[in-house]
Amino acid sequence: MKEIEIKYKESRRRARLNWAHSEHGKKLTKNYMKDYRRLPHNKEKAHEYYVKHKAHWGEITKIKERNWGGMRQENEEIAKNHYEWCKANGYNSSWYKNDSLNAINSERFVKNAKK
Repeated sequence: MKEIEIKYKESRRRARLNWAHSEHGKKLTKNYMKDYRRLPHNKEKAHEYYVKHKAHWGEITKIKERNWGGMRQENEEIAKNHYEWCKANGYNSSWYKNDSLNAINSERFVKNAKK
């Protein structure tokens, strides 16, 4: 099958962008997005995102107040919640607050090397 060449690609793109940047286009887009966000499945998605990322938000504002930048410190609550989830769902949770983990790993490496 022969490909169909689109003749007006660039001009259509420019026209679409001009319309989107016009006052009328901005107004229609704003109203459309307002209604779109009110749909039940989008509200649910937004709430899931909020719950998932809420733990980091306070941390980010603190860092912004102290000069934005640098390495982000891991929130202890996130690690604790992840540990509890791992335990409840049967995943490996030996990584949580295990001070002897380095020694355990070293022993395992030595044992495996001897085999």
